[in-house]
This record gives sequence, structure tokens and C-alpha cells, in this order.
Amino acid sequence: MKRRIQGTEHEYTLYCQRMYDSGFDPHVLALQAVHSSDLHAAGEFLINGSRAYLDVGHFELSTCETSNPHDLLLWEKAGEKIVDWARKSVEERQVGEGTRIWAYKNNTSPDGTSYGSHENYLLDRAVDFPMRLLDELVPHLASRMIYTGAGDILEGKYVLSPSAYLTSAVISGNTMHGTGILNTRDETHGDSSRWRRLHLLVGDALMNENAILLRNWTTTGILQLIEEGKLKDVPRLEDPLRDMWRNIEQTNPGKWSFTRKDGKKVSPIEIQRYYLAKLETVAEGKQDRAALKLLEKVLDLLEKRRTKEAARNVEWLDRYLAIQEHAERDEKGGPESEMTACKRYSELSEGRSLYHDRVRRGLVDRLLSDGDILKAITTPPQDTRAALRFKILKGFEVRTMDWSRVAVQDGEYSREVWLNDPFESDREAI
Repeated sequence: MKRRIQGTEHEYTLYCQRMYDSGFDPHVLALQAVHSSDLHAAGEFLINGSRAYLDVGHFELSTCETSNPHDLLLWEKAGEKIVDWARKSVEERQVGEGTRIWAYKNNTSPDGTSYGSHENYLLDRAVDFPMRLLDELVPHLASRMIYTGAGDILEGKYVLSPSAYLTSAVISGNTMHGTGILNTRDETHGDSSRWRRLHLLVGDALMNENAILLRNWTTTGILQLIEEGKLKDVPRLEDPLRDMWRNIEQTNPGKWSFTRKDGKKVSPIEIQRYYLAKLETVAEGKQDRAALKLLEKVLDLLEKRRTKEAARNVEWLDRYLAIQEHAERDEKGGPESEMTACKRYSELSEGRSLYHDRVRRGLVDRLLSDGDILKAITTPPQDTRAALRFKILKGFEVRTMDWSRVAVQDGEYSREVWLNDPFESDREAI
């Protein structure tokens, strides 16, 4: 599979019981902690190439540019560690003894507030947009939630994917309300004559490493297949939004179904098997073959309803089991107990998170080592312009920094360095 620039953006929610009474905002304090630490590079950017900032009152972290799904996974997980470090820093130094701050990587709060979790992929500008993607990518985006959904309790119902549940159009330019399966936003942060930045809002904030990998690996490969014109026989759907909503509350795979334009009923597993066969034609190397095998295994387990085995790599299913287990142990039980467990699953703190508890108990599979994640906290990928920004940072006094432009002080003069190629990782003369 060829290299493709990609990254994710997550709005993390930080909560403290005292925040309303005492008038402080843990999101602001956590961001200040990061920007005043050794992790800070310039402006809103960190030394590993990521960007940390406030967005609609939440601590948002965008990963640096990565060139493949495996690196994306690594730097997204490094982002979780950065946010959790900031949470602990504020908790220990600024809030006061006995006061806790919680940090969550999820998409909704118990009061119904939703947070963003977005994917970004560089796409060849020559691809007919949006028509080709409506025909060839939307069937994937509408059906992939069976293995990329995070799960959540919304309006008293357990749903496979909170972001999909809150999606209200097939295509939309909005990013906060009235969002679409396909988003038309086009802020390239590079050479816009060559590329488009595909900005997807229909994905969830995920904790499970294999689920994150499959989310990005499948979408990366499908975009390559679209660019190469290899999806002309894709199963076209009559109403992908309607069917996505209809399936979203179904935890029983036997009840999942989509309707094709020819009237035939198909399951999302069948749709994903179509893409699986196509992805096999572009899979190259050990990592691609492992991802292909993982996708096939997950689809097989879901189809055979082998719940506990599938849950090792499917987050909505593992969260569902965690909620049930918590409810059985809780004497009070009931909806409030289930909601508590649902949110606790996505806590970043390893000592409090139900996800991390299940990892320790050997119930969830992992791909990364803790050592690699720690290294990614302080270093950028070496094959994208994140490395070039790091080089500029080490060699010059940086005045301002953005994704594709860095203003530096060069002796008595200030000048701008433009980085319009996100694949450019080094430059002899700057």
C-alpha cells in the first residue's frame, strides 16, 4: 500500500467536580501545562510534530503528519499519554489535595454533549469530488462501524458508534452540527493544486489499538483503490444514512442489513468483504498482510457471533461486555451504573480506565509497545514534514509555526519557510 499522509484530531474532555464551584477550567490548565513544558515547540505545536490547542472549550490534540496507518496509531497513542500527563500535572500541582480530574477519550458526555473525533487523509486532487467518493467511499464509511465503532449509551440506548449516531446527512460541509458521512471541508495545509485534505467526521474516538489500525488502514487502502479506478463495481447503496441509523442500535450481527440500489438486501459484513477482496490487491509487505488478516478474522468472528473473541479487537463489543460486567458487580445496578461504566471505559488514566483494566487482564489485544509510545511523545515521524519542522526548530529561532509555514529569525532578518509538500522530511538548505 502506498504512503499516504494522514492524521487524527481528538477533542478530549477533562472534568473535575470543583470546576464549576471554583471557577477554573481543567482544559485551559491542562493546555497551559503542556505549553509550558519541555514538550512545547512553538505556538500550538509540540516537539513530536503534533498540535495542542483549545477548540470550543475542549483540549484538542491533532497528531503530526504520518505516512501510514501504523505510524498514525503510534502517534495517536502518544497523544493520549500527553493529555493524561497534563491531567496529572494539573491534578497534582494546581487543583489541591484530594481533588481529582478525569480525562476521557470519547465522543459524548452523560449530558448529551458531543465532542469531535476526526480523520484526515491526503487525496489526489484529480479524483472527482464528491461524486466518486459518494459512490465508492460512502458504502465503506457507512458500514465500517461494525468494527470501528467505539460504542456508547445515548438517549438510554446502546449504540455501536456515537459519531455515526449523531450524523445527520450523507454529505455536508458542517463540522459541528448537521454533519455528514462525507464532509466537503477542504483545508489542504499544503499544495492545493496537487492534493485535497479529506476530512472525515463519522469516526469515533477509539482506545483499542487494533480498531484504530483497521479504521485507518482500510480507509487508506480504499482511497488508493479509488485513485487507481479499481472500485467501479462497488455495491451502491439506496440510502446509506437511513441504513446506518437502522443498524446502529443492533448489537446482533444477524439483524444488520443495508439495501442496495437494485433492491437487494446485504449485510455490512458483505460490504466489508467486498472491500477486503479489493484491499488484498494493494496490500504489500508484512504490515499490510497482517492488517488484511486481522480484518478477515474480525469479520469472520462477527459473522459467527463469537463475541468474546471478536471483542478483543472490536471496541463497541468490548465496551458492551465491560458495562455488563460492571453492572453485575454493582449492587445498585441500573442505568446510572451502566452510564458510569460506559464513560469509565474511555478514561485515559491507566489506574481508572476500564479499557486499561481489560488490557491488563488479557481481554484486549495490543499492537504497540509502551517503549515505542513513550518515544513518540518526544520525536516526530522521520518521513514526513513533521521531521522538517523539528529540524527548523533546532536550527533557528522560530517566531511562528503552522503546518505548512514556519517564520524564523535568521540573524537580523525574519523570513518564512514554506513546507507545501507534507512528504518532505528533510531539506539541505533552509
